[in-house]
Amino acid sequence: MKDIPENVRAYQKTQLYTAKTTPGMMKNDHRTRGGVWGKIIVRSGEVGYEIPEDEESHTLTPDNPGVIEPLKFHRIDPKPGAKFYLELYR
Repeated sequence: MKDIPENVRAYQKTQLYTAKTTPGMMKNDHRTRGGVWGKIIVRSGEVGYEIPEDEESHTLTPDNPGVIEPLKFHRIDPKPGAKFYLELYR
């Protein structure tokens, strides 16, 4: 998983999601637009994060956020009790 480049800035933050409120499209393969990076910030619990084309699988926690690269397919799997949100950068 890469780091968010220093030359991009946050421009949007989502609501706080749980396993029950996470939109279905986030649980299936999807991607951001070109030039848009994301950061998955876990407030509590664990969120599974997969990047199929890189064959990567991560367990995100409050101490271990996830980075979403532009145009790269990914999916998330919030575990019961998880609370998280996304920050978007460009």
